[in-house]
Order: sequence, then structure tokens, then C-alpha cells
Amino acid sequence: MILATIFYLLLGSVALFVYRIVSVRSMEAERLAIERIAAFVTAAEGDVAAIGRGVARHNLVQCLVFVAEMTTEHAAERMGIIMKYYHIESYMLGRIFKSRNDTERAYLLSLLARLPISMLAALRVEPLVRAQSPQVGFSALLCLFAVTPMRGVATLSRLARRLSRRDVAEVLSVINRGCCPLPYTPLLMSENYNLQLLGIYLVRRFGITESRSEIVCIIKGKSSELRDDALLTLASFGEFMPERENTKYHII
Repeated sequence: MILATIFYLLLGSVALFVYRIVSVRSMEAERLAIERIAAFVTAAEGDVAAIGRGVARHNLVQCLVFVAEMTTEHAAERMGIIMKYYHIESYMLGRIFKSRNDTERAYLLSLLARLPISMLAALRVEPLVRAQSPQVGFSALLCLFAVTPMRGVATLSRLARRLSRRDVAEVLSVINRGCCPLPYTPLLMSENYNLQLLGIYLVRRFGITESRSEIVCIIKGKSSELRDDALLTLASFGEFMPERENTKYHII
């Protein structure tokens, strides 16, 4: 009995040692892949064939997402070269539609949304917006916003489920970086809860102080559920807001 226990302890130790070695090597390979991707997309240096050397395809996707979120939209063309060379879109779409696990499918869709994917890929996943799983549906919606924000808005306007503030933050994280890709006035003046919520956080994110009058209209609305969000957005502009008409101004 004692010998058997010692044997299993030794076996477990060996397995743990091997796992650690493999993990370290995998992490090193991913680090090198990230460096190669960054050099390729920002400095136009390196061989695209060498980027994925020693890295599993799924890990390469994660490396691409990491670099994509650290670079501007101007690097998208170079990133697209890597994606085409390694057939990333077809690989991801295959995994998404083969998966029967909603958590995994939502995760894969969220990764896809953070890459410079094609319109064709976005149209392939668009039907998943109506999936029974809210996580899958929202992650598919992210893909639409990433490729064509206006189509994302149109789809969002038909969505029955209300977005959370966290959902809106994720939407803003995948749309074009550095500029406002959507007309904010129709969003702010919309009677659709999701669109108005997106509009409020959109103008706050990009500091669009010209939206002040629309924000004030939301604040003064008799039945606005988003009054507090609008107040915080106005405050982020460093603006003043009258408590009542013809009274002194109070800082929000």
C-alpha cells in the first residue's frame, strides 16, 4: 500500500513537471508570436509565415486579439494579411458553428469581434443574434458592430432584451477606435431604450460636448429611465445644469 502511494505521488510529480515545462514553452512561443505580429502590423517587418511558428491556432487567435486591441485601425490591413494566411476566419467560424456549448460559442464570437473580420463573416454570424442564449446573441451583435456599426444599430433596435451598461461598454470597445463612427443625435433622440443608452455612453466616451442640448432633453424628460446616466454624461463635460427653469445653476 505504501509503495503504491509512493508510486502515484511520483507519477503525479512527473506529470506536474512535464505540464510546467509544456506551459512555459507555450507561453514563450506566444510571447514570440505577439512580438512578430506587432512588428508585422506596425513596422511592416517580418515574414508572415514565421508568425505562427510553434503556436497552436487557437493560441494564435488570442495573440492576434491581444495585438489588435493595442493597435489602431490603420493596422487592420496588415492584420488582415495574417488572418488570410492562417485562415483565421474560416477556422473561427467552423469552431463557432460546430460548438454546442453556449459559453464557448459566446467566447469565440467575442474573440472574432475583436479582429478585423470581413463583412461576409459578420453576415454568417448575424443569425446568431437571435439565439436563445443571451450571451451568444450579444457576442454575435458585437461582430456586427465591429464590421458595420450602422448595421449593428439597426439590429440593436430590434433587440427585445435590454442592454446593460457593461454590454454598452463592450460595444464601444469594438467599434472604430479614435473616432465616433455613429451619428449620435438619432440615438439620443430615439425612443428605443437600447439606442438611447448607447447614444449617451457614446457621446461620453468621445467627449462630444455638442450633444449637450440632447442630453438636457433626456434629463428633463418626464419619464426618462436614463436620467441619471444623462446627468453623469453632462457632468463629464464639466457642464452646468439648472435644477428648475429660471433658477440658479447648480454644478452636477
